Amino acid sequence: MAIKDDYIKVRVSKEQKKLFKKVAELKGITMTELLVGGTEERALRELDKIEGTKRLELRVSELEKKLQDIKLKMESQSSKKKSFIKFLKNMI
Repeated sequence: MAIKDDYIKVRVSKEQKKLFKKVAELKGITMTELLVGGTEERALRELDKIEGTKRLELRVSELEKKLQDIKLKMESQSSKKKSFIKFLKNMI
C-alpha cells in the first residue's frame, strides 16, 4: 500500500456530506475510504477511455493512410490501362 503523505481539500454541500457519511457508515468504511476509492475507480475508468480513444484515433489514421495508398495504386493502374489501350489503338 502506498504511503499517504498528501491530501486534497474538497468542498461539498451539506447534502453531499450527509450522503457520503451515510453510505460510508452502511459499508462500514470511513468517508475517506469511500471518497478516495470511488474517485480512484472513476479516474482509472476515465484514463482508460482517454487512452482507448487515442489508440482508436491512431488506428483510424493508419487505416486512412492505407486506404489512400490503395486509392493511389488503383488510380495508377487505371492510368496505365488507359495508356496501354491508347497504345493499342494507335497500333491498329
